[in-house]
Amino acid sequence: MKSILAVALAALLYLPAASPQCKIAFDNTDDFDSTRIIATQPMNLGFLVVSGNVPEDLEGEDYVEEAKAIFSYSDENNVRSFFLTLGVVERKFYMIGNDYNILLKFVDGTIMKLFNVPADAEFDRKILMWKYMHTCVVPLEIYHMMKNVKVEKIRIVYDNYKSTIALEPNQQQALQDAVKCIGDRLANLPADIKP
Repeated sequence: MKSILAVALAALLYLPAASPQCKIAFDNTDDFDSTRIIATQPMNLGFLVVSGNVPEDLEGEDYVEEAKAIFSYSDENNVRSFFLTLGVVERKFYMIGNDYNILLKFVDGTIMKLFNVPADAEFDRKILMWKYMHTCVVPLEIYHMMKNVKVEKIRIVYDNYKSTIALEPNQQQALQDAVKCIGDRLANLPADIKP
C-alpha cells in the first residue's frame, strides 16, 4: 500500500493533467518483487477555486484546481486491486482517518462508499491552502459500476466537515475513460484475474 501511495503522490505532483481522452501515465513491473502498477495520468475534477493567496495589488485572484484524480491498478504481494487517488485542496485543516469516508454518487443516483487511506495533509505556502491525498480501494463491483455508469459527485467526509466535488460532464467522461483504460491495459492478464 505504501508503494501505491508514493506512486500516486508522484503522479499527482509531477505529471501534467490528462486530456479528456485517457492516457496511461505508467505501467511498470518492479524488478525485485514483480509488483505491477498501472496508472492513468491525473485528471482535473471539480471547479477552479480561489486560493488563499491574494495578490498584493488586489486586482486579481489566484485560482487552483479543486481536485485531481488518478485511477490505478496494483498487483502487490498477490493482492490485486483498483485504486482511486484524489488530491484535493481545502482552506482549513481537517482531521480524517482510514475509513469508508469517500462516497461516489453516480448519475443514476446510486451512492457507493470507498475505503480511504489518507496521507497526512500538507500546507502549501504558495497557494496558502491545505493539500490532502486520499487513496481509495475500489472493489471489483464498484470498478464495474464506474466503467458502466458515470460518477456525478464525490463526497469526502472529514471529522466534522463534508466536502463535495461536482464533476462536469467532460470530467465524468474522463474518469470513466480512465477506468476503462486500466481495464483495457489489464486485458492481457490471466483469465482468473481479468476485470
